[in-house]
Amino acid sequence: MDMLQDAFERQDAFMKILRDNDKFPEYPVDITTKPGQRLVKECMFNLTEELFEASFTLKNRMHRLTDDRSIDFEHYKEELGDAFAFFMEVCILSGIKAEDLYSEYKRKNQIVKERLEKGY
Repeated sequence: MDMLQDAFERQDAFMKILRDNDKFPEYPVDITTKPGQRLVKECMFNLTEELFEASFTLKNRMHRLTDDRSIDFEHYKEELGDAFAFFMEVCILSGIKAEDLYSEYKRKNQIVKERLEKGY
């Protein structure tokens, strides 16, 4: 099994535990509805929050004169892992499977590469 598929299955299993304990709705949700969009947006905000937490471990700011090379790399990776979990949750809630995401990534990656080759 590939790692992306495994990660999606693990996140889905976690979400099922939440659903079975009445902490999560049935999914995928209908993202054409207000409640469906609200839930997906909430997960997107959680994803963004985790990315911000990862960014806070990076100490150099534009206005800083010194070069702070200290970083808690384990904490940084942990926050990125949390963000990845919420990203997969957004996909699963929206009915996007690992295969769908990978196919879309390949399609878009090809477009971007072609743009660069053409001097975009």
